[in-house]
Amino acid sequence: MKTAIKLAAAFAVTTASIATPALAEKPVELTAAQLGAIQSHQYNVPADTAFKAAISTLQALGYMDINASKDAGTISGVTEAKAKIIYNILWGFGKKKLTQKAAVLVEDNGPSGTVVRLNLLVSQTKARGIFGTSFSDGQMVKTAEPYSEFFATLDAQVKDRSLRYVQTPAAAAAAAQSAAAPAPVAPAGQR
Repeated sequence: MKTAIKLAAAFAVTTASIATPALAEKPVELTAAQLGAIQSHQYNVPADTAFKAAISTLQALGYMDINASKDAGTISGVTEAKAKIIYNILWGFGKKKLTQKAAVLVEDNGPSGTVVRLNLLVSQTKARGIFGTSFSDGQMVKTAEPYSEFFATLDAQVKDRSLRYVQTPAAAAAAAQSAAAPAPVAPAGQR
């Protein structure tokens, strides 16, 4: 009798501890208006600078297979994910893989700078063992955290590039003058 009570208590504690993290904080989904606002940012840099910074941001965040079209202003990338073996009673063994896809649009906004827009999609690919079929389900990411992470990294990349490539006219003239002037040569006796 005491063993049964101990087992029941252990089962209750185990069930409660396993269920608690699953019921913990679930990210809040954004409304369409909130999502639209968080998906784009404006930068006061040329479109070329923002385009290169966006590619660098995707690389820094671990995206692979990055495809970019400078003429269209589009960049896309996919995160790499390992497939997990799954088992289904009807279909047998198969594989399941979650990947995140990013689509970036960099638009020149005239004298006011450049607009960068980001769409994130989570895709789940399943491959069934018996028939060898594969299918994917995609869903738009509607939480703020991945967008905030992307734009925080992009902000740093844009700032770094704008500081690195923009020089004041006096600094540019001094750099050009020092490059044009020959280096002083020490006399033969003082070497």
